Amino acid sequence: YPLPSLQSMPLITIKQRHIILNPHVLRVICAGGVVLCLFLTIHLHNTLDIDTPPLSPSLHSIRRRSQHSTSIANDGASSLTADGILSRHIGNIKHIVTSDRAAAAAKTAVDSIPSRRTDNTQHAVTNARTSTVKTASSSDEGVSACLLVNDENPRLPEWIAYHYLALPLRSLIVAVDPASRSSPNKILLQWYEEVGLDVRPWPEKRYLPPKMRGPCQSDDPEKCLWHHRDRQQCFIMSCMAEFKRMNKTWVLLTDVDEYLVFNQIREDDPVVPLDTAPEGIPTMNDWKYHNTNLGGSLHGGVIDGTVNGKFTTSDPIITNPKNEVAYGNTVMDIQGKQYFLRDDVAFLEATALPSAPPNVPTLKDPWFAGNSLYVRIYNDTYDNNEDGSFVPIMMDWEIGDAKRRSFYGGHLIVDTKGRRYYLEKEQELWPRRYSAQDSIAARRRLPSTGEGSKSILDVLKGEAKKGCDRGALGPCLSIPRLLYGSHEDNTTSSSSTQDRESMTAPEGFDSHDFVTLRYQWHASKGEFEASKYGKTIIDVSRVPMGALRGKAWNIHRPLAYYCRKDPARYAVSLFRVNHYLDSFEAYSYRNDARANLRQCKECYEKKGSGAAVAMDNDIRPWLRRFVELLGYEKAQRLLSNTGDFVKLE
Repeated sequence: YPLPSLQSMPLITIKQRHIILNPHVLRVICAGGVVLCLFLTIHLHNTLDIDTPPLSPSLHSIRRRSQHSTSIANDGASSLTADGILSRHIGNIKHIVTSDRAAAAAKTAVDSIPSRRTDNTQHAVTNARTSTVKTASSSDEGVSACLLVNDENPRLPEWIAYHYLALPLRSLIVAVDPASRSSPNKILLQWYEEVGLDVRPWPEKRYLPPKMRGPCQSDDPEKCLWHHRDRQQCFIMSCMAEFKRMNKTWVLLTDVDEYLVFNQIREDDPVVPLDTAPEGIPTMNDWKYHNTNLGGSLHGGVIDGTVNGKFTTSDPIITNPKNEVAYGNTVMDIQGKQYFLRDDVAFLEATALPSAPPNVPTLKDPWFAGNSLYVRIYNDTYDNNEDGSFVPIMMDWEIGDAKRRSFYGGHLIVDTKGRRYYLEKEQELWPRRYSAQDSIAARRRLPSTGEGSKSILDVLKGEAKKGCDRGALGPCLSIPRLLYGSHEDNTTSSSSTQDRESMTAPEGFDSHDFVTLRYQWHASKGEFEASKYGKTIIDVSRVPMGALRGKAWNIHRPLAYYCRKDPARYAVSLFRVNHYLDSFEAYSYRNDARANLRQCKECYEKKGSGAAVAMDNDIRPWLRRFVELLGYEKAQRLLSNTGDFVKLE
């Protein structure tokens, strides 16, 4: 409609059932709306504590301070947010530790902390006060890690320092259990300031849905243990996804009491698996080991499986490092009969079909219930179910029956009606194994742990360059653990004075404060009863983002289709994880879901009873090398209060 002049035009005109507003009114409404939107954005950001992405700071934004922390007591105090960025609050102090007890213990935080660079090529922040130390083997890429902590401050500096040298660790995401009575903020800030470690503390809301946040509310220890495991599985999956977004590669998934080391060949190593059976010894296929009580201190059980087409059960087998029940080994029962245990997984992988034969339905997402198999079916030529339908398949299995052991992706199964089905080969992305010959050759090339000439990342890259099958080194590399007990012996096996000195703490440091220097005695290598399941290091650059959603499968096998189901073999592994039981003071220090067991001295002693079989000093030289590289004063600052188990309320 033709408009009159603005001065003579009324504020609102109704003409032919249309409302016409004066443009002056429109301008006022628009301006007011913009102001209102800005106000609500800022208000909601502060009220809901929305995560802020890391910024790219200038080097001049780093403020020099004479102290590393100040008390959060006044208005305008600072705290460490989810991504480690300085966040100021007026009368509303926020903490990354969510429990009241932990928040009370976390009163010490930072005056300010600068944002960090997230560029894949820049992990070191340098200013007039500090500079990043580059080890002889460090690279701009580095290795990342995900760490869930609970009252770990006495051991956290040692864990970070060792892996900063050995991996080299350059990016770290840390989450704090709500039951923790202490906060790692001060320690993490110090590592950021001193060496530019890219450290990111995460609050619960960064990786947990609302219903899973906070401490366990049940009085049932078992329920609280599963509550902890659920949190852990959500955290490591979100953490890996974040590192993938940051274009990182290898991500270490261990706890603070676990240290990744080179697995050099030693005289007390378990036997190396064979690829084929020795002449004259029958092969047992689709075998399974059943642990039984043999009485006294004897460990063992029986195995059953198929021998020459007949289901066979062995007499009891007494297990030891030379008679280990594991694939590729020859074992002897108490009657002297021997069996070669076939590597069933390798055999099934080698004989798997790439796709379904013509007119044979494909099954996906299997789920078991008694004798029934529930699956999603595709190309159903029998009952014409729609693709993706969830249907039962009746099998002639008995629970625990040997027929179920050959159930493996890429193979055909037959139901009770004689119908054939093809099980999708979901395991096609599983890492392939080293052959025994290749693994021994690679282990002979390994450097000494902690000497500093080569890092773990250097070895991973170097083996690939030497022609190693890249598939055998990830994307999910399963690593065996070795339990170190609380038995102490100050003697060393080194002959030269120089070697003995390298294995002790440098002047100004006390070996008793460092778990990696204090405890040298361990369990039998490769023995599952003591060391249990292994841990993993995962190259997230080779895992699709879609596989990093939801919860991890478990802490020992985070990715179901990328991590091997069968445990890692010690004799063919390039690396191992030293798992330290530590002193009873340290063992009982954490306030976690197993707090009752941790206060049980008898339980502690029982757990460590099998971890004094042999000793080694492989890891001990690391501390001297660390001090040499960073300098005495900086090393002292970073490792201050290590091993100091202060009383927590």
